[in-house]
Amino acid sequence: MGFLDDMILLAHPIGASLLLYWFYRQYKWKMKRIENPDLFTLENHVKNGRLLAKFATIVVAIAFAANVYNAHIHQQSLLQGLTPNSLHGWTGPLGLVLLWCMVLWGESALKQKENGESYQHSKSKHSRAADFIIAVMAIHAFLGFLYVFVII
Repeated sequence: MGFLDDMILLAHPIGASLLLYWFYRQYKWKMKRIENPDLFTLENHVKNGRLLAKFATIVVAIAFAANVYNAHIHQQSLLQGLTPNSLHGWTGPLGLVLLWCMVLWGESALKQKENGESYQHSKSKHSRAADFIIAVMAIHAFLGFLYVFVII
């Protein structure tokens, strides 16, 4: 494979690495807010969470595009390129769905808080989803690291 082929196939792992770092920073928001409440505001957390979910969607779309490109290189069908064929391939879309659910639960908690309603249930779901997503991302990243050697 040439340099361009490698860069196309490595776009997803590079974007995913940035996403992992960003998500981990977002995940540690509560601890950092206790240390420095002026710098780590709820508004920044909400804004970064929405951006993170959008960026994650782009990273997953890049993964699918790279798979389609890889299928094209190996003269496989478009369907083979779009269908995940490993645990790594399935955990990406699953993680993305969970991430968007977490964003919705966070927004629900925020609306309930702004309306003066009890928001502990939504906040708890948001927090538990973040815990679970961190675990899924760690597994996904490890499998992805191994999968890079299969592709390249």
